[in-house]
Amino acid sequence: MPRVTWQVPGASPADPFAAIEADIRAMTASPWWMSAVPQQRAQAVTSRMLAGPGEWWLFGLWGRWYRCGLDGNWQLCPPPLDPIARQSMVPAPPGAGIPPVPPSLVTTGPDLTPGPLAADGLFGAPPPPALSARLQQTLATASAVNPAQFPMRDPQFAPGVPSPVAVSLFSVLWCAGAPVADADHPIFGLFAHSLSGVDAGPRWFLQPDLSLIVGAYTDRLRAGDPMAAAHIVRTIWETAESLRGGAAFQPRADALAAMAGSTLQMIQSDHGGIRFGDAAIYQEWLRRCPAPLRVTLLRETAPGDHFRLACYELAAAAAALPSAAAGPGEARRVAFALLAADLESVPGAIMSVLPWLDPEGARTLQSLAQPDHPLRRLWPVGGTLPDAVAGAEPQILRNLLAASYSTALAWCRLAGVAPPRPGFTVPSALMNAIVAAPDPVAGESMTPWEIIEAARAHLAEQRRADEESATPPSADGYEATSAWPGADPVADPDPVADPAGPEQQGTGAWPESPQSTSPPTTVGPGESSVPPTSVTPDPADAGRPEGRAPKPVEAYGMAFLPGADDVERLLTELRRRGKWVQSLRGQEVSSASAPAVLMVGEISCGQRRLTRMIARALAEGGVSSGDVRTLDSDDLAETDPRQLRELLAEHGGHTLLIEGLDSLILDDDRGAAYASALYRARVEGVSDTTVTATCAPERLAALSQVSPELVTDFRSVRLPDLSGLETRAELASLLATERHLRLTGGAWEVARRDLARLRGRGRLTNARLVEAYLDRACSRHLSQAGETHVFHGEGGITLDPSDFEGVAAELEP
Repeated sequence: MPRVTWQVPGASPADPFAAIEADIRAMTASPWWMSAVPQQRAQAVTSRMLAGPGEWWLFGLWGRWYRCGLDGNWQLCPPPLDPIARQSMVPAPPGAGIPPVPPSLVTTGPDLTPGPLAADGLFGAPPPPALSARLQQTLATASAVNPAQFPMRDPQFAPGVPSPVAVSLFSVLWCAGAPVADADHPIFGLFAHSLSGVDAGPRWFLQPDLSLIVGAYTDRLRAGDPMAAAHIVRTIWETAESLRGGAAFQPRADALAAMAGSTLQMIQSDHGGIRFGDAAIYQEWLRRCPAPLRVTLLRETAPGDHFRLACYELAAAAAALPSAAAGPGEARRVAFALLAADLESVPGAIMSVLPWLDPEGARTLQSLAQPDHPLRRLWPVGGTLPDAVAGAEPQILRNLLAASYSTALAWCRLAGVAPPRPGFTVPSALMNAIVAAPDPVAGESMTPWEIIEAARAHLAEQRRADEESATPPSADGYEATSAWPGADPVADPDPVADPAGPEQQGTGAWPESPQSTSPPTTVGPGESSVPPTSVTPDPADAGRPEGRAPKPVEAYGMAFLPGADDVERLLTELRRRGKWVQSLRGQEVSSASAPAVLMVGEISCGQRRLTRMIARALAEGGVSSGDVRTLDSDDLAETDPRQLRELLAEHGGHTLLIEGLDSLILDDDRGAAYASALYRARVEGVSDTTVTATCAPERLAALSQVSPELVTDFRSVRLPDLSGLETRAELASLLATERHLRLTGGAWEVARRDLARLRGRGRLTNARLVEAYLDRACSRHLSQAGETHVFHGEGGITLDPSDFEGVAAELEP
């Protein structure tokens, strides 16, 4: 086929490697590539080779460069760094003399997207401010839950730390280029107070397997708590979205954000599919990763190929050392010398490594077993690097540390062995050299993080004080962490739970939750279960049988019929959050904003009553006045989105109920602007206005898709489904108790029959419908009573069947 050139801005012909790479990337993104057959694609890629004296270069699979010498063997090899050496390459002439290219080296197109996978994200320069701010807010939301609802068993974490905090840290470590953290790094500082045994030195972690992160989600699904599972996924998604703002995290963060974002729309499907086991849901997560990002999953799906890529990046990092200045071939030799230094402590691992290396690489690695090999001069001695390595610039040493540690973890996974107890030779020596000569840029402090750390310490102390029972003491770092009881095993040759050395930290998992955390079942309107008893037994209630329904919650002189979520836990969390927010007053951090709650339910399911309880709970913590203000979506639609911050500020110190938040965001033409303005009003600075908002259940998914950051900022709670007989009967009992009404057994039989068939109309539905039903029966009783003064006695009013006859017909449409 004739050669076609795609002109790409920024691709300078002076650098043939950059020009060819840009050309192939543009070609694979063109419509022609999608319609071409495999032979045409292979010819188009191989026709874009570069040639030099006795060597050929091909940009191919995984977006990496391959080099072929005179022996005809292709090998993964980063191109030369020297500009003169790069410019000396020319397009390979077509025809004879070009070595054949194995089809396996030809790119598929989507695999070109991710860049380098090893970076210094947790021990390099501070992250961008936007990344820090968003991750801080994510962690604040993750920690503002009841630990009893999100249990975790891992000695790495302090007692009482809920699982969303742990899964956020695991997500950070999974996305990090190399999971080793500087104790002073701002990102690690966010989690420091949640961990046990944190000291001033570097913290060596094993990279958590993706199945561990997904396991936090499947654990909540198995517990029958899809809303908690949704909170876990939102935490993962928010963490990954935050990390996408940093180049060191971006490749894997893109993939994790895509998988978690897709899962947010599939929670109900996964809830039904959990009966097939955790492994089935884990495979669904892998399938949800877009094709251009699947290179980042090679660690989970193809450990051998993952090791080959790690060696490539090790060679790329080694190329910057003075000892590798001779060219790409020497850079590979230096990289294999460093690899051999680590492998020496685990002799049996080399036999698992050699089959994944090209012939030249295998020979180089085997030759380093000779004690007098000249490249062994690069090996550390007594934890100290030789001058040929230690004299490099700090950033070169950090890049080399990231690549060497990632490669070491890769060959441990490939060989199925635990990292050596003394730690890896080369990464440890590199860290010693970096600490001895710190980079001034990386060592800068950020005062706001000290504020956050203090707030985290306060929250941890408050949690521990509120715990009724002490958590068992944590084990030391040498013990394996726990697994999820009852979870299906996912094939994983990497001993994630084993320590990698004296300072290396494993990762843990969440235990099976007790049955009490599972949400109660709502009974359908066609079933004939009897109503429950939620009031003190009274002789006048004889004949009123018992059934199943949510148990009412009483607080602050009010009773509330909850849905599947535990409202008592919600109020406890809000009181605790209120005390924490109060402790941050005067500090300009977004975590000091008053809480926000999203009430998910049909209209008239207790939204206003629950809002009053929330306001009282926060008033107890000194955050709210206890007063409730109300705005509906029509009121807000008359306000310019740019003025929403000022509108919220008018209700500062109070609780504001926004009715129909889903309608404002989804139905108004300016919905996206309102969502952004509301979110920014809460996270940019400090908002003193507690916000509760309503959302219809069937619109929650759409609201999450349109504005996931806003939904994540709210603490979601499900309201009761009042379409079922048992829940209506329980609500009728609650309202009757408040009105000092007692129903005879016969009255309950009539009420049950009517409540099962009432459908309501307009806003006369759900709680208002049940309330109207009782009020009309009471009014009928009073209008027919010979002596109305009987109402003033402590016994209240006793209703019989005649008081309910015909009431349902009056209320029906």
